[in-house]
Amino acid sequence: MYIYADMVFMINLIMNSIILLLTAWSAGINYKLWRIMIAATLGSCYVLVGLLPGMIMAHYVLVKAIVSLLLILLAFDFRSVRTVLLLLSFFYMIAFIIGGAVAGWLYFWQTNYYLVRYNLVIANLSWTHLLVGSSIGIFLIVISLRRMLSRMSCYTNLHKVRIEYGGRIVELIGMLDTGNGLYTVIGRKPVVLVNQYAIEPILSEQVVAFLKSNNPDVWLANLEKCKDSAWLSRIQVIPYHGIGSNSMLLAFRPDGFRVSSTVGYIDTIDVVVGIYSGTLSKDGTYAVLLHPRVMNELSKKEGVSICA
Repeated sequence: MYIYADMVFMINLIMNSIILLLTAWSAGINYKLWRIMIAATLGSCYVLVGLLPGMIMAHYVLVKAIVSLLLILLAFDFRSVRTVLLLLSFFYMIAFIIGGAVAGWLYFWQTNYYLVRYNLVIANLSWTHLLVGSSIGIFLIVISLRRMLSRMSCYTNLHKVRIEYGGRIVELIGMLDTGNGLYTVIGRKPVVLVNQYAIEPILSEQVVAFLKSNNPDVWLANLEKCKDSAWLSRIQVIPYHGIGSNSMLLAFRPDGFRVSSTVGYIDTIDVVVGIYSGTLSKDGTYAVLLHPRVMNELSKKEGVSICA
């Protein structure tokens, strides 16, 4: 069997670069392309060295682990032990997914794979198989990993919320929305969005009947039909910008508002509750979108910063 060193080097250089770039993307850290290229080049040289006669030591697990660590340090520099371990875990996971995708594509494409030894199949690896298999692996990583990280981020930003109005209390789950920039026109108080069905238990029968009997588009125009004058005195109209449109949001001032985390809670009345007629969470995980300013008040109490 003939081994073309230049082809082996180029293939590994390309794949190492892709894996390191995906590692940085997965970990959400900044990187310098020239450092990644240097690390990818070193990894390609390591593969060539491993092909030389008598270099069996290059295939030892410990040596591979040390080389992987060197690649991570070269590509991203040392930031902290925790960061290095995180990068290593992403590096291995991505490498395994892409490698498995290439092998899986080969077995999928080969109709007689069960008659052929595994090493012979790999020996027949073409640029087309490599490109298709790698593309499948990258697609799986981008789709599944982004979803997984999004879910993890979502759950770390979930908080217990208690809203009080008219002597009634409702306890809900809220999620920090860093893109929520809604404020009242007067007093510039932060606005938290709450699903209509979730906030109805603390509203009076007259208000609930009004909200249900009128289309959300005409809530503001038909406010005179609401018979609860006490609630009407708490009303705030919030202008907001949607995608390609401008609209108005119906909101009210609660009697109390509490946000709890694992280390404490904060009470405030310096918020207004915007009633959202749609569904904030498709899977029902949360019913409140919290404003960053509210969460910053909690973070000051905890001694950490949640939002810039």
